[in-house]
Formats: sequence, structure tokens, C-alpha cells
Amino acid sequence: MTAQEAAVPVPAALHGLAERIHARPVRENFPVAPPFLHASRRRSLQALYRFARFVDDVGDEPLDESDRAGGRDGARRTELLQGIRDDLRRLPVGEARLCPVADLAATGRAWPVAPLDALVRANLQDQVVDRYATFDELLAYCRLSAVPVGELVLHVFNAGTPERLALASDVCTALQIVEHCQDVAEDLRRGRIYLPLEDLARFGVTEDDLAAGRAGPQVRRLLACEVDRAEELLDAGAPLVATLPGEARLLTAGFVAGGRAAIRAIRAAGHDVLAAPPRPTRRQITAETIRILLAPRAAAGRPRRIASAYRRCEEITRREARNFSYGIRLLPTGKRRAMSAIYAFARRVDDIGDDTTLTPAEKRRLLSAVRDQLHALDDHRDDPVSVALHDAAVRMQLPLTAFDDLIDGVEMDVEGRAYRTMDDLVDYCEHVAGSIGRLSLGVFGTADPEGAAPLADALGVGLQITNILRDIREDLGNGRVYLPAEDLAAHGIALVPGELSTLTAHADRVPVLVRAEADRARDWYATGLQLIPLLDRRSAACCLAMSGIYRRLLEKIDAAPEQVVHTRVSLPVREKLAVAVQALAGRAP
Repeated sequence: MTAQEAAVPVPAALHGLAERIHARPVRENFPVAPPFLHASRRRSLQALYRFARFVDDVGDEPLDESDRAGGRDGARRTELLQGIRDDLRRLPVGEARLCPVADLAATGRAWPVAPLDALVRANLQDQVVDRYATFDELLAYCRLSAVPVGELVLHVFNAGTPERLALASDVCTALQIVEHCQDVAEDLRRGRIYLPLEDLARFGVTEDDLAAGRAGPQVRRLLACEVDRAEELLDAGAPLVATLPGEARLLTAGFVAGGRAAIRAIRAAGHDVLAAPPRPTRRQITAETIRILLAPRAAAGRPRRIASAYRRCEEITRREARNFSYGIRLLPTGKRRAMSAIYAFARRVDDIGDDTTLTPAEKRRLLSAVRDQLHALDDHRDDPVSVALHDAAVRMQLPLTAFDDLIDGVEMDVEGRAYRTMDDLVDYCEHVAGSIGRLSLGVFGTADPEGAAPLADALGVGLQITNILRDIREDLGNGRVYLPAEDLAAHGIALVPGELSTLTAHADRVPVLVRAEADRARDWYATGLQLIPLLDRRSAACCLAMSGIYRRLLEKIDAAPEQVVHTRVSLPVREKLAVAVQALAGRAP
């Protein structure tokens, strides 16, 4: 510190503000310094909290005439915040003058100044930036306003390893986003919006909508999207709890529990945060804390194993999901991993049904074993697919019973079931494809689950009919005919399972039937794509990419339907990539 820096005066108004702010009652979503902590750590956390609260209030709260000193609030706040930064420079040499800064020094700890300064810079940014165009811009702000808190708390426990700092970053960012969601009305009164403007536009929300006394449907969908994002970040950082010992573990569990309880409170309010900020009760936070502490204890030492399990599922998805993988790649990390776990388990079920070396009795036995495994995933800790699916199901409350529908559908294949009408075929499609749509919806999240579920089913039916048209020849060779018997009869076509000659014998009639079924598939797509507005941007992009690739495939089949008699139609990689790029841009391919 130079002599010039030491001479910089701290505005006298800051001293008075510090004393008044220190006396104000504040309610948080998480315990600040609970009594179970060692006295020295408790003092350190209390000092840290008082400093952070002081900085936030200087940046946010209305100024008294004496504090305003004749200037505009924004300009005066900037001057006061700069005064705090000046005082922080004195902290390492024990010459801090403001009581919230001096309290840090009084703990006897060698506090890192950079993260403390970042908290001040976040509030300085608030004086000049009151809107954030994208979610990435909001995350950059959180790296100043929230992430440093995690670093400082870990510093108190001497636990700041790179792995823990990365996990703490996700937890703190999630807690900040949750707070932004709770305080939409309060922030707007201060002239600020901490919801990405691109999301407001996507959900059709105006600033007048945010100023209303109650949240309308568009605002509720917007808040559901932001809360889902916060939950995904919180889940990504939650393994931090299991890496910490003793007091640090208990405290961090309380932080995570506070975030989860707040998320539950927002959802319980129907995502209406405008009528009043939804807050969790102390009992709800305690219940969440107990739940978190029990879960990591049972899974102690497993975070690496879980990460390895997800990597295995992602490898399977990249190798086997030649169409779906393009959409899955567009999801954020947590959702992408969960979708990979779903696909890997579904692939296991499908492989049993498709294995031509197995007898029907062997297939039924293996499918029964997979069903048993599904309902006891945590008992199969040596199986990476089970480990990953169990973790995803716990984090996202996936409707795992949908896998029962998938297994039922594959058992239909094993029985060699024939489909007399289109309704019969739709029932099969809902089992084998609609089930995956419902599971995917559990990963995506939506503000309207009841309205979204039938749309996910419809999209699955469209995809499966496309598969059936593409694979007419292959399926027939494997002894299966999926096309409805009444449709075949209406076109004068008689297909005998296992006899490809019956397909080529009707080569002149099959194209007409294929085009008719393609029209039906388009209707299912039209219904299913009504799901897109109910999803967040990245989930919508994933859905658009997966459905877009199959719709392109359907159009290719429809343009030359005679192809299916002789070969399996597919799309080149470059076309699939083009569809994915369009989907990420929010355009239906």
C-alpha cells in the first residue's frame, strides 16, 4: 500500500451507514453462522456476512439526505462503494477504518482481498448495469456477486481446493439466481431486472408484466425456466457437501438445503413471485438439510464414481444414438448427462428385443431382470448405467415408470404382436417412444407438466412412425410387420414376416402406402411440436434437433418412397449438423 493510498479519506457517511445497516434484521434462505460451529469460525463467518450485507445495502438501499450529500443516489453510491474499496486496501496491514472491514481483521484471519473486492465491484456494476441480455451475461455478474462468497467460506475452513472451489461456484451461482427469482418485484422497484432479456422475449414477458401485482402465465413460465436453471446448477454443485468434513459439511449442507427449500417454495407458489417473495420456513430448510446429509453419507466417496458412470453413458450415446446425440449435445451439462443415462438404459432394453441370437423365452427372462433392476437401481452400484440413472432420477425426479412402458413395448415385439389398426400401432408407439418423450420431459422441465406430457407422447409417436417407415425392409427380415393390417389390405399388400420377397412383390404399391403413413406422421409432429414453447431455450433446441432430424428423414422417404423397398434411408452427417445448428438458433428445421 502506497502512502497516497493510505491517505485516501473514507467518506464520513460510510461510518454512519455501517452502524445503521449493522442493526437491520435480515432474512436469508440459508444459515449464516449456526451455533454448532467453533467460536472462531463462527466469528469469521459473521464478520464476512456483515461485510457482504454492508456492501449490498450501500449499493441498494435508499440514501438519507445526510448520506446523499447533495449528489444523485447512483453517483453517491458509486463514491461510497469506492470508499469501501479504498478501505479494503488497508485490510492486509490492519489499518481498516470501517467497522465491517475492521471486523474482518479482528478475526485474526489473513483474508484474501480479491474476492472481497469482487463483491464491491458487483455493486459498482449495479450502479451502471440494470439489465442483462443473456443468461451468460448474468452468470458473469454472478461471478462477481456470488462466487466469491463460496471462496471466502471455504477459506474460513481452509478447504479451498480447486475441485471444491468449482463446486462451490455452482452452489453460490444457484443461490444467487434463486434470490433473483424471489426478488423480481423488489429489484424492479430499484430499476433492475436480473432475468435475461432474451428469456423475457422468448416467453412473451414485458416489464409491465413484471410490475403487475400477480404473475400471469407468461411470467410463471419464465420463472419456471429460471428456477430450473438454478436447480440444475445447485445439483451440479451439491457433491461439494460430501467432500467436506465435520462443521464445513454441516454448514454447506445448510446452504444447499436453503436453495432447494427456496426452489420448492417458489414452485409451491405456482411460480408467482410478484404477489409476495416465496420464502421457505425454517422447518423446511431443516428437513432439506437432513435429506442432503443422509444422501451424501450413503454416497460418501461416490462423486467420482457417479461422474465416471455418466461418462460411460455419454460414450454409449455418442456411439449408438446416431440421430438423438445431435440434440442431446445441445443441452447444458446436467441435462445432457441425464439424457445420456436415459438413452443408455433404453438402449439396453432395445438391444434385448433386437438380439436375433436369443430365443423369445430368453428375451422375456432378460427383460424381466432389467425391469427388476429398474426398480432397485441403487442396489446395482457396480453397473455404471444404473448408477447414472439413479443419480439423474434423484436429482430430477424422473418418471422411471415410463421405462416399464418401454419394456412392455419391447415385450410386444418379442410376442410378435400384429397391429390391426392405426390405433393399435399408436398404442405400441406410445409404449416404446412416448415413454422416452415423457422421460425426456422430466429432464427438460416445464411449467405445465400436465399439458406437456401428451405432447411429448405425440412427438414420440411421430418419431416412431418415421422409424417404422425407414425400417420396413429390415423389420420384415427380422420377422416383424408394424404397418397396420387394415392399411396394408386397403392398398392390396400382403407382407409375410421373415419373407422379403413379399415386400418386393408389392414394390409398385408400397410407395403409395408409405406416403399415406407419412402424412399421418406429419400430423403427430404438428401436435407434438406444440411442446416447444413450454421448454427452456436449450431444452427446446434439443427437442427441435431430435425431431428435426427425423422430420428431414421423413421428407426424404416421402420424396422417394420406393427406396424403403430396397434399402434403409438415412441422412448424411452434414445435414444432421445443419439441423442441430438451426435448432440451437431457435428455428424449427
